[in-house]
Amino acid sequence: MNKNDAKKEEENSLLNNFLNTKVGNNWCLKKKVVEKVGNETPDFLLRTFDKKTLGLEITEFYVKHDHLNFSRVLTRIGNKICQEIKKKYGILISMVIDKYDPRIFSCNWYERLEAAYNPGFSKVPSQNLFMEELRKLVSNNIKDIKLGKLIKQWIQIEDEYYQISIKDFPSISSRKYDCHVNNTGMLKFNPCDELQLCINKKNQKIKQYQAKCDECYLLVTVPSNKIGNYCTFTDEISKYKFESNFTSIFLYDIDENFSCILNT
Repeated sequence: MNKNDAKKEEENSLLNNFLNTKVGNNWCLKKKVVEKVGNETPDFLLRTFDKKTLGLEITEFYVKHDHLNFSRVLTRIGNKICQEIKKKYGILISMVIDKYDPRIFSCNWYERLEAAYNPGFSKVPSQNLFMEELRKLVSNNIKDIKLGKLIKQWIQIEDEYYQISIKDFPSISSRKYDCHVNNTGMLKFNPCDELQLCINKKNQKIKQYQAKCDECYLLVTVPSNKIGNYCTFTDEISKYKFESNFTSIFLYDIDENFSCILNT
């Protein structure tokens, strides 16, 4: 599966999950949607019973956070290794990546306080070295992996240590055969200004979308905080008025499996 196919598969999954929420289902019934048509710009064209064409563009919202890139990069590398094992050996595995934090066990109280008040990691290791070490680990343990044994070993990247756990069982966090990176960070509540910046990028392309449909909608998905997207939205978001060129904007929270219509 190439990148475009994987992206379209993910978009289809997001759309289906949104349509299964109360807001998504009500919108679909109200507009009398009868057919979903694949597209590129916008991402989906939906046909209605009265022969109208609805455009739906999907975008992801990632809050600005120092630890975001660390989680996303290592998750992407781990998922690639999981796919390589599946393709080469026909084995489904999940992986967990933990990073050793020396601050926790430091004799220096300042470092221990720093670990408590600023937990998690932000410095991204060399991606090539990390990928190389993971492949070595898999190669050295492939017999035990085939037998379904739990693999738990340390790898060293420069002066940093990472514990890698591999098991032929779905990830607890996602219930999929994929990679989970253990990281943490301070949570942002209702980052509406950052969300508006995300919407603005799509507002600028509205004429491209409208050229192919009668009405155009935007679906903003909020990826899981399990991959470093440390934010959450509460009912307070309803008090914020967003600037929009779309007919309506929907917000879909993946962790909560909940969607709402933004005030525009």
